[in-house]
Amino acid sequence: MAEKRQTVGYIGLGDIGAPMAERIARSGWSLSVWNRTPEKMKPLIEAGATAVQSPAELATACDLVFICLSSVAASYDVMFGSRGLLEAAPRRVSLIVDNSTIPPSEAEVIEAKLAKHSIRYLEAPVSGGAIGARAGTLAAMVGGQKADLDEARPILECYASKITHLGPVGAGQAMKACNQVINFGTIAALAEATTLGSRYGLTPFAITEAIAGGFADSNISREFGRSLAAADPSPVRTLTEALRDFYNADIRKDLAGQLDILLKDLSMALDMGRQSGVPLPVTTHIDWIYRMLHHLED
Repeated sequence: MAEKRQTVGYIGLGDIGAPMAERIARSGWSLSVWNRTPEKMKPLIEAGATAVQSPAELATACDLVFICLSSVAASYDVMFGSRGLLEAAPRRVSLIVDNSTIPPSEAEVIEAKLAKHSIRYLEAPVSGGAIGARAGTLAAMVGGQKADLDEARPILECYASKITHLGPVGAGQAMKACNQVINFGTIAALAEATTLGSRYGLTPFAITEAIAGGFADSNISREFGRSLAAADPSPVRTLTEALRDFYNADIRKDLAGQLDILLKDLSMALDMGRQSGVPLPVTTHIDWIYRMLHHLED
């Protein structure tokens, strides 16, 4: 296929970025990768990718560059900092696809900055976690030009089974914020329900089985039930059980300092609510609960 002639770069090989990049490589694309921690590139090299020494080197070798980073500061450094993508000479990259979760306003700033250098920008934050990334079943929430999505779609389809174009740049990140409000709210509610049910002899697994197919069913409850059945300590299960213990006044400290990304996403949603005049009382409450877990001292 003609699209296969394009070369792809990936930056950010964390828990979600690494399996997404691996699926791109194993789908036959010519893939180059860069990560601040070099050893994280080794599994990708084994999957057929080429390691480079800097984002700038990636920009000289690739038509499209995908990034998945944990903060706005990291994104700015990779794109605009020393040895960043814009430092490439000559520069080959023409489209950057951002899988990171950042505020919509920052995505708009990045788009404008890149446009001055004739680089197009597509935001495509994802939902589904590392499990979805490995399975290729992520949901991608896209903001940007449709033509850019059409160009990036064959690669997005390597790791996302649901791709939704929501509008211009900023719309994808706004949708990701809404997604996280629902995700973390559902986990908190599931923890409350299993705590209440336990007082009446109901096991957590029985609760997830009983609600399957009903209005209370969700991907969160199904993942929790799957994790229980498989004796697999998945992130959804770990978080739900930590909250349940918290509701039972059994204070666990193993998540102390471990919820930075979760709290970043909730803070982004709360900031958006304040900026747009939308009250978010439920999100404010669950943000407080998660912060209690995060800041427990050893």
